[in-house]
Amino acid sequence: MDALTVRAALPEDIAEVAAIERMSFPSPWDTQTFATTLEDKRCLSALVFEGDTLVGYCFALCLSSMVHILNLAVRPGYREKGIGKRLIQDIISQSVAIDKVCAVLEVRKSNKPARSLYASIGFSHVSTWRGYYSDTKEDAEIMVKDLKARGPLDMTCTVVRNIEVAEKTYHLVLEGGLPQAVPGQFAMVQVSWGSEPFLRRPLAVLGQTSDEVELLYRVKGTGTELLAAKRAGERVKVIGPLGKGFTRRTGDHVIYMAGGTGLPPVLALAERMGNGTFIIGARTKRELPLLERVTSIPNTRTVVMTEDGSCGRKGLATDALDFVLGGSTVGEEIVIYACGPEGMLRAGAKLASRKGAYCEISLEEHMSCGFGACAGCVVQTKGGSMRVCRDGPVFAADDIIWG
Repeated sequence: MDALTVRAALPEDIAEVAAIERMSFPSPWDTQTFATTLEDKRCLSALVFEGDTLVGYCFALCLSSMVHILNLAVRPGYREKGIGKRLIQDIISQSVAIDKVCAVLEVRKSNKPARSLYASIGFSHVSTWRGYYSDTKEDAEIMVKDLKARGPLDMTCTVVRNIEVAEKTYHLVLEGGLPQAVPGQFAMVQVSWGSEPFLRRPLAVLGQTSDEVELLYRVKGTGTELLAAKRAGERVKVIGPLGKGFTRRTGDHVIYMAGGTGLPPVLALAERMGNGTFIIGARTKRELPLLERVTSIPNTRTVVMTEDGSCGRKGLATDALDFVLGGSTVGEEIVIYACGPEGMLRAGAKLASRKGAYCEISLEEHMSCGFGACAGCVVQTKGGSMRVCRDGPVFAADDIIWG
């Protein structure tokens, strides 16, 4: 099986979703039911693709403090390959990002494979609804997962690969499954088994499977120099996922903007959501990591900016943002997600405010503990002093008081 990608559903996906639905259930949803569900602003969705082939989907609805998982199916021929689990985990990640307390679903009592899948993800049977399914009068088992019980783990991981993908920028893949991270969350990585350097390094999660986690970092000190020297098979200690991630809010036009080492959280989000404009900026072509991966995001236009003009257009990422915003239409709902240097975020927030766009930013701050205990990463917001590691690193741009 080729590499899989996950993104939110689009209206043009509905016909293929309904086709898989008909292959999967004796009493399937029709096309209109899927379309109506997707139009509901409370809807969460996840689609899994192998190349251009849709192989599975999941739809859920936010109800007060909980999320109700409505429908999940995997295309015949792709079942029992972990796709159903990946779909549920993606919906859970979205739910955690918007502070839902629990997830609930119903499943036929006779569907033992599905019940086992949900149990393996942490769902528990809480009650039975007699004769729930109208086609067969079969009972439904109601299963619930407590989303607030989810927390970071402190674990030892093994280096799978650690390669330089741009000037002084390394792509680190670790084996050892952390709990599913929301795009924008981070991990604290211990770079040495000795006493120096003492502090762990905060690295945003770039990507994740059930047993591997991807990180991206730039060498700029003793700690990251030690990390860059790690080879396949060596071990590192990791705590994560930590912090609060992006909310994955949709709009008429979604803009992703990453500058410098701010690529990981924005790329992680764009690879899940797609369908927008991705602006990536750097000083020079040599400092652009994973550009091929950025340009392959589904249904997303890429704008590359370098300060010296060595790749893409000459200028700053915010120059491109200003241009893209200038081309938007009156009344268009624009959502911006950004991470990068403070100057870029400050300018981006100003442009978003001027256009009336909703903007979330992931702040890059020095962190010592990762839990908010040391108060070493405080930022001033309209709601008072906040700790980037605990209350962020993702904030609404309008909430930040720039110094």
